[in-house]
Amino acid sequence: MPVIVILVFIGWRYAAPLWVFVSDPVLVEKSVEQMGWYGPVVLVLLNTVQIVIAPIPGYVVQVAAGYLYGPFWGGVYGSVGMLLGATIAFWLARIFGRPLVERLVGKGQLEKWEDGTHSTSTVVWFLLLLGPTGDIPYFLAGLSSVSYVKIIVITSFLRVPAVFLAAAAGAMTIPWWQLIVIYSILAGIAVIFLRYQNRLRLWMSRQPHAPVAVNPVPAEIGQDKP
Repeated sequence: MPVIVILVFIGWRYAAPLWVFVSDPVLVEKSVEQMGWYGPVVLVLLNTVQIVIAPIPGYVVQVAAGYLYGPFWGGVYGSVGMLLGATIAFWLARIFGRPLVERLVGKGQLEKWEDGTHSTSTVVWFLLLLGPTGDIPYFLAGLSSVSYVKIIVITSFLRVPAVFLAAAAGAMTIPWWQLIVIYSILAGIAVIFLRYQNRLRLWMSRQPHAPVAVNPVPAEIGQDKP
């Protein structure tokens, strides 16, 4: 665990240059390509960091993975990194509690979806991971009593296919019209989620409550994010 904390601190410390780096798909592709055999390891780490250190855009790394290694292996590397990042975010929140989560995701974002931490319902977590909530649900899950296995299973069902889709787009193995259809569906889901997010939060607040972790965390780790 100390190693994970150190990695998170380093990631937070250099979040700005990392964000600039992974926001440029051409730069990511050229840099990883020059790394030779350990390029996949770098892609896995970048996908991991982009979850723990929001708001680094993960889709750029996943598209680059598809471009460099094809739709299958690009999807595999992206998925491994995503699941590893989700695992680290979950356990950091569960071990260190709310103070650390506030510093990593921002107090405002935490308060917005905090009602989700009161439930262990599969439906609640399915909706949170389905909607445009980014990687916040992994931290919320760590603060709740929901099981790690349930979160990883839902993530594998909902988000792993999206990673393979991004890799396929990077490898240009999907016709343009299919991409338009798929992204239109995703956009529609996002619009519906945003349209009814207040009702969703009200519904979540009515779910059976569970205790929330409040463990202290050293002040020097992280800070509030915009």
